[in-house]
Amino acid sequence: MADEASIATVDEDIDRYRVALDALDIPKPGAAAILEALLERDQLAESLDDRSRNLERVQRVADLDERLRKAAARAHDAKWATWRQAAGTPAGRWWWHLDEAQAQAASERSSMWLFLAGALMTATLGLGADISLKLWGSGAGGLSVVSAILTVVFTGGPLTTQGRDVAGWMIDRLRLPLRYRGGTMLAAALVFFVLALLVRVIALPAWARIYNDRGVELVKAGDLAGAQRSLNRAVSINPQYAQGYYNLGAAYLEVGDYDQAGSFFRQALASDRSLDLAYSGLGYVLTVQGKPERAIPILYSGLAVAQDDPARVALWTNLGQAYRDAGRLLEAESALNEALALDPHEAVAHCTLALIAEEAERPSDQIRLHWESCLSYADPTRPRGRELAEMARAHLRLLEEK
Repeated sequence: MADEASIATVDEDIDRYRVALDALDIPKPGAAAILEALLERDQLAESLDDRSRNLERVQRVADLDERLRKAAARAHDAKWATWRQAAGTPAGRWWWHLDEAQAQAASERSSMWLFLAGALMTATLGLGADISLKLWGSGAGGLSVVSAILTVVFTGGPLTTQGRDVAGWMIDRLRLPLRYRGGTMLAAALVFFVLALLVRVIALPAWARIYNDRGVELVKAGDLAGAQRSLNRAVSINPQYAQGYYNLGAAYLEVGDYDQAGSFFRQALASDRSLDLAYSGLGYVLTVQGKPERAIPILYSGLAVAQDDPARVALWTNLGQAYRDAGRLLEAESALNEALALDPHEAVAHCTLALIAEEAERPSDQIRLHWESCLSYADPTRPRGRELAEMARAHLRLLEEK
């Protein structure tokens, strides 16, 4: 009978423990309710002995204990240290030390978050250094100021050891619970990483386009040295900027530096095989360098990808020049006529046809017509146009003398 009474007492204590836990099924249980549940757990521990233990009771107690752990995690007003001192509980009663267990678990989670934050910080520093190196030295303009600011932010800001100390101090001021601190540091690191990534992926190409457009305008204005500096900055900021390489090659072409121009045209094609004008520029350079047979297949490759008439006019014109220099005059005339069919005002095509007509000893009227067209359509604002106009005048004078 004594055993049956003892077992009944255990069942009653389990029920009272369950009822105490039912009172904790709210988002923020109060301190008094938590303390009541702890005392009921104490009572259950006193009555639960070897004679009353079985699989069913142990499982019920285990389930209730799990409910206690979850409720304790939501009880932010609990005074664990004070309760432990007042109750004088034996060391083995873990339920009086749930705050310590939670702090340990939070510390372990925080360590994982901090490890991930460190990895993100390292990646962000790499992106920041890359951004700073690309922007630094861009002159005294506004972009140089931006680059200096980015350098400070990414290499001297909250991602360094000192910066992390400052971030930790700020988190202390916010009085965040320990369980949130690692996640907060990870979130901060993620924000900086995303910002750096956005600058790298979006802002840098935009700045490269700014320098590229400035370089193109400087070429039109005749400031070729300034254009080269600006275009060099464009491809330095964005090493995959095919249009920037092409414009840089065109700028060097204007001053007759064919080796540099050819190198940049090749880099443009390495970045974008569909850039038709880069094929045209490279074909022209090879022709001028005395390699027309190498230029011809490159120019045909450009024609295969050309999408608009201006590019096709340039490609057919340069192909005509390459054929002429290779001694293939009929093919040269055919290519040049293709260019003029697309743009009758193409001065280079008229000049090259005039040279072919002279070499083939065509009637002087036909020769004169091409030279006059060359002179009429040559652009006097460009070095190449002025060169063509002077050549046309010289040949027209010779025709007059004859």
